[in-house]
Formats: sequence, structure tokens, C-alpha cells
Amino acid sequence: GGGGGGGGGGGPPPPPPPPMRGRGPMLPPMRGIPLQQQQQQQQRGGGPPPHIQQHPMGGPLPFPQQHHPGGPPPPPMQQYPPARDNRFHHHQQQYHAPPPAMIPTPQYQQPQSAPQQQPPPTYTKEQINSAWTVHVDPNSIEYYHNSITMKSTYSKPEAMGGAAASAVVPQSKWTEYTDPSTGKKYYSDGTTTTWEKPDELTNSAGGGDDEPPRKKKKATNKKATEFGSKAEALAAFRGLLLAKGVQPTTKWNEAVKMCSNDSRWEACEILSMGERKQALAEYQTKRANELKTLERQERMRAKDAFGELLTEVLPSIADFNPMNSRYGDIRELLVKHDRFHAVEDDETRETMFLEFCEEIRKRDERKRRNSKREAKESLFLFLTESEESGALTFATTWSSFLASLSDKQREDPRVQVSAAMSDSDRELYFSDFVIALQTAEDEKRRRIRDARRRAEKAQRDAYRQTLNDMASKGSILPSSRWHYIEELVAADSSFTGA
Repeated sequence: GGGGGGGGGGGPPPPPPPPMRGRGPMLPPMRGIPLQQQQQQQQRGGGPPPHIQQHPMGGPLPFPQQHHPGGPPPPPMQQYPPARDNRFHHHQQQYHAPPPAMIPTPQYQQPQSAPQQQPPPTYTKEQINSAWTVHVDPNSIEYYHNSITMKSTYSKPEAMGGAAASAVVPQSKWTEYTDPSTGKKYYSDGTTTTWEKPDELTNSAGGGDDEPPRKKKKATNKKATEFGSKAEALAAFRGLLLAKGVQPTTKWNEAVKMCSNDSRWEACEILSMGERKQALAEYQTKRANELKTLERQERMRAKDAFGELLTEVLPSIADFNPMNSRYGDIRELLVKHDRFHAVEDDETRETMFLEFCEEIRKRDERKRRNSKREAKESLFLFLTESEESGALTFATTWSSFLASLSDKQREDPRVQVSAAMSDSDRELYFSDFVIALQTAEDEKRRRIRDARRRAEKAQRDAYRQTLNDMASKGSILPSSRWHYIEELVAADSSFTGA
């Protein structure tokens, strides 16, 4: 430490303690005694010996409540629930502390005679200024102590060449204390004690002469963002992730390492950390879908190329038969082609080979059915011509029809046996055609018969109407005979038609 300040004989006195931040640790506050009574006791000075306050539920408090002049105010009243492990309390109830007026204030007798206090010595300003000394705290930070005023500070005093305070920072009237029994913070302004932190302490900026200097954060000149809105910044941030090759499985820390050195990362400072993480998650989801789509398209292109190879090579193989050929039989013929290796594994190639053979079988089956249908339609056309010429009726048999054909008709391709139409197929198609003729003939006869019946009914109705008319005129009487009226009726057209 530096000069100034008197010292005793023997060795140099130990350095004073460094200044405490705030008020430092305080003695336990008094519980259950109103604040005004505490102040009155403090003003008396000296005070009674320490007393132990009784717990509301019985027994002493966890710590003795001592009266110290100038000490911190008591914390707010707390509720003391009975202990859970107390086997004697079967019905546990929550205890509510009584108001301060209900707790009696202990009375102490003042000592009859008190020693007279000596008046404090007086010092000049020069003596006080020369009493400052320099010391180092355990954290290797210099602080200053005045042996007369007993003040310690981290700021260099004006008497030792320090700068004078330009303005007095108003200190908050609220002070923070700690309850030793619970470790909970409470606050007091001298008249009111509360557990809730006042707004003055919350909004006030800490620090002062009694606080050690703190390291200042390195000032950084942030580059002004070049984006007018967050939408533009998000689009630029996703573009940065794409340019850096961030994969769907990349972690946030890895993405930061990949992109933090890029100037576009700083240009996106308009985005918060949460917004960047959300943008990264959305980008990775979209990128994963895009990669899956590309992979699926690549597999489709590889399969198409391999399918074209099968289409070109397999038909030229003499022993190839889609019904019984195997993949192992033709693999050696395909392995020398580049498109064979477009597919990753043999299992996929064999599957595609079997699908190709199945497709060939289905295609051949479609061709065969189409050929048979065309052959049947051609034979039906030939039979229709024969039916129109009168050479074929619904009563004609197959053998009689063949016998009635001329040599030229027998050489007609529509009647001859072919790969698409066997002899049994011809006879079957002929039977179908004759049945169709029989059905058409039956329908024709039914329609003629129905028409005849309708005509006869109409004639009968007209003849009855003629007889009714003649009866109404008196030409026919109930006693009339047929041979008398036959001549009259015969002259009517309804009688002739009937």
C-alpha cells in the first residue's frame, strides 16, 4: 500500500478489507417485531442482550434474533407450516403470523449509569486526504482505503489524483437483504419491508465507487443490414444455407461454423437466433423432400435405361422365352453394356427382368385376343353376305353350309383356318351367328303376330260400334233375326273388314 495514515509500533498493520459490494452480509434480521419499535430500540443505543424469539408453533426460531443498532430491517412475516416429519401433529394446519401489534415488545431496563462517551476527534481536510492508502484485493484489483474515515473504494480518490465525480448518481432508497433461515431475498426502504423486488431496484443501473471495475465488452461495429424486410432476409439466409451445402441432417452448431465466416451471415442480422433456427428447420425439411424427389427421378431414369437395354437385347436372343427364361441365363449377355450398371444392385435388375417378362406375356396375350376377335369379325362378315344372298338361314347347319360353298368361297381367307382361328373356332362362330339369326327370326314372327292381334281387335271394336249405332237408330230390334239384318250390316265397311 501507499503512504498516508498513521500506524502503531512493531510491524505494519494488516490491510483493511476491500469494499463490499452493496452492504455485504448482514446479521440475521429480527422477526415479528414492528419496524418502528426496532428503530426506537436502535435509537436508544447499547441495546439489550441478544434474545431468542419463540417460534409460533413452539420452540425457538432456527437462528437467534439479535438487536444491532443500524442493522437491516426484519424481513416480511412468513407463514410457518408444521413440519411434515413431526409424528405428534396428525392434523397439520398452516400458521398465519399475527400482525405486529399482537406481538408484545420485550421490555428491557436501561442501565442505571452509562459510561460517558468521549467526543470523536476532529481532523482537517489535509489530514483526511493524506490518510488514503492503496491495497490489492484477492482478485488482484487495486482499491483505496482511508484510515480516518474508514472508507474503501475501487475508484481512485480525488486526493490521490483521481477524477472528481461530475454528477451524483441518485441511489435508490431500497436495500436488498438475505434471510439467513431460508436464503430468500427481501427488500426494505426503512419504513416498508417486502419480499417482492421493487421497480426502483429492477430499473436502476447497478455500480458505483464501491464496486470493482468490470471488463467492458468489446465494441463491435455491426454492419447495417442490406435487406428491407425479414422476408428478404429469410430468403437470403436460405440461399446461404444452400450455397454452403447444409444437409438435412446438419446440426445447428455445425451450420453456424459453416456459415458464420460468410458476409451474408452478418447481413442477416435483422433475424433473431430463433428465427434463424426456424428458417434452418424449414430449409432442411424442404431440402430433404427435394433430395428424395431427385433420388426417385434418378432411379426412374436408371430403370428406363435398363428397360430399353432389355427391349433391345432380349428379342435378339434365340433361346429367350418370356415364359420360362431366368435372369441368370441372360445376365452374362447384359453385363458388358453400360446401361446394365446404371442400376445399383442385382436384386433390382432381376426384379426388373421379371417385370419385363411379365409385360411381354401380357402383351402377347393382348395380341392373341385381338387376332381372334378380328378373325371372328371377318367370319361374321362373310356369313352375313351369305345370309343376304339366301344361301344361309337360321335353319342351316355347319356341314350343309360348307357343302354349299363354291371353290372360290372356300379359298376366302375369312373362312380358312389360321393361327387366330381354328376349325373348332369357325364352327363355334357359325353357331353363334345362326343363333343370332334364329333370335332375329323369332323376334320378327312375334312382332307380326302382335300386329295381327292388334288389327283384329280394332276390327272387332269397329263392328261392335256399327251394331250399336244401328240399334240406336231402330234398325235392329231385340226381336230381329240375322237373316233380316244381314243385308243392312253387309253394306258397312266394318263388316267387310271383319
